Amino acid sequence: MRQPFATCQNFYSVVTGWQHPLPWAYGAGVSIDLDQLRTDFANTPLDEADREEVLHLLLRERREGDADLLRHLLAQETAAHREGWGVSEALTLAALLVAESGREEDVWALWDAKNASFDTMAGLDGFLLFPAGIAGTTAHVIAQEQHPDRTDLMTYMAEYLGYEKLTDEDIREHVAGLRSHFEN
Repeated sequence: MRQPFATCQNFYSVVTGWQHPLPWAYGAGVSIDLDQLRTDFANTPLDEADREEVLHLLLRERREGDADLLRHLLAQETAAHREGWGVSEALTLAALLVAESGREEDVWALWDAKNASFDTMAGLDGFLLFPAGIAGTTAHVIAQEQHPDRTDLMTYMAEYLGYEKLTDEDIREHVAGLRSHFEN
């Protein structure tokens, strides 16, 4: 019995040698090619399930150069949450991984995620808004005088820190606890 190609992509890959970074999307049953995705994530369409799978892979296999991919995934999750309700594990994981990168400028992407909807404002943990620690992140926000979200973010941070009485050590412990949740 003749075996047909599963998809046109399979034929194309046989002829050209090119492999799609998400081969399971074409019925190949293979895991995500994270290396391929790292090089061309902006041009690779990812649905909700794809993003969640990629985020779980990055939880285990994150590299120094993954910050742009993580911010991209967080932006996609944020956009998806503007249209729906609830707080998905994928959004929380994306925010965690971006926060763990430790870049003060990521506070804006994290704030955007927190503001995606009523549910994300309530459900996405405020300690994730301090990716470079309390002093570093706060100084960055204060210095961004022209940013349209500066005043709202500064107000939120001041109220959050005043209510929670957090230290950098507390934030590190919260981040470690959230990571542990996803690893187990």
